[in-house]
Amino acid sequence: MSDILSAATRRRLNIFNGKFTAILGLSLLVALFASNLAYAVLSSQRALLAGQPGDLLYAAAFTDFADEWELYEGKQSARFVEEQLELAVSAPQTATWSTSRQHYGAFDARISAVARDGPIDNAFGLVFHLRDADAVRCDLPAIILCGIEEAVPLAGAALRQLLDIAPETAYLAFMISSDGYYSVWKSEGGFMRAVSAWIPSPAIRQGLNAANRIRVLAQDGDYRFFINDEPAALCLPDDPAASSTYAGGECLDGEMRDSFRDESLAPGKLGAIAQATATGGGGVVVRFDNLIVFSPAAPTEKDIKL
Repeated sequence: MSDILSAATRRRLNIFNGKFTAILGLSLLVALFASNLAYAVLSSQRALLAGQPGDLLYAAAFTDFADEWELYEGKQSARFVEEQLELAVSAPQTATWSTSRQHYGAFDARISAVARDGPIDNAFGLVFHLRDADAVRCDLPAIILCGIEEAVPLAGAALRQLLDIAPETAYLAFMISSDGYYSVWKSEGGFMRAVSAWIPSPAIRQGLNAANRIRVLAQDGDYRFFINDEPAALCLPDDPAASSTYAGGECLDGEMRDSFRDESLAPGKLGAIAQATATGGGGVVVRFDNLIVFSPAAPTEKDIKL
């Protein structure tokens, strides 16, 4: 009789344990879903730097507030040197950048740049609408892990190495070269596309140690670019998804325009970028100074007509 009771008791215990395990598992799933939802809401509410037309939003002379910038050492480095932001790129066909932690939608950004070392066939300028993996989409197994990555970058890097997941990054970049060319690039989904191909410009001061002032104006989905206060015309392809081609002084399969429109771009970070090209090779060192970001001024009658 005791054996029968023991067996019955064991069955009841097994049933209870099974139900408890199911409830516990469901509770954990609900808790994970709730934390993911909370993080997603908080992420979507990330404050943007914005203001009235013409307001100064941000200024950096790179003498202080290093904790506001993404700085790192290695073959590709970003660091403060002699009160400037220095980007170094050792490998060909490689880009490195440094952005402040603030996010922008509309902006009028200007920065000074000087190529200090490496080939003159280089690329450097402003990177903007930069969205890291957590802002593009959470590509880690749980959104809460993306929150950990954002709060503690070293922990995020360790998680990605453990899970063998490389971060996705999206951005736009307006770059010039020390041999006198400029271009606009879009990176998304691991693919780089020339929004406007390399075009020569007499406005660029050529050679190493030549200072150039680079400006990007983003307002209501409209983007304009300037080099040393001179507007930079763009070679935009007829197919918006195609890469731009400029050769022999002509914009092929497209037309030259003063600006381009893209209303799909989400707000993101802003900063400096440097790149070593395939033809020029590595060893690129560029220093940046005096980043100033304004809220775009109200468009003039001339702007509206354009």
